[in-house]
Amino acid sequence: MGIVGVVGRVLLGLFFLLPGLMKAMDPAQGLELMVARDVPFHVPLFWASVVIEVVFGAMLVFGLQAVIAALVLAGLTLAINIGVHNFWAVPEDLMRAELQLFVKNTAVMGGLLVAAAWAYSKR
Repeated sequence: MGIVGVVGRVLLGLFFLLPGLMKAMDPAQGLELMVARDVPFHVPLFWASVVIEVVFGAMLVFGLQAVIAALVLAGLTLAINIGVHNFWAVPEDLMRAELQLFVKNTAVMGGLLVAAAWAYSKR
């Protein structure tokens, strides 16, 4: 993989690794958001997402099983988009911000799928 691919993979991994670590150190805000969005089983799902972000984010940063890491993170991002950034189900004053986060996450999913495809093609 060329330097551009490596930098992209590392940046995508850091996008998950660093926030995952921050959520682990201060879970209150993330848990509050999940409660506000009526996410069922919010406590175990929150901690599962933290573990996934940290473990698979680090895997992507270091290029360990990059295909699996990117696909797992894409799946997590899809679940977060549907369960937390559901712009269609929030009050109107929050709709724009949630739509922006939904679109941003969708672009990140695209980047993760490209990273997975690229890593798979280099096997």
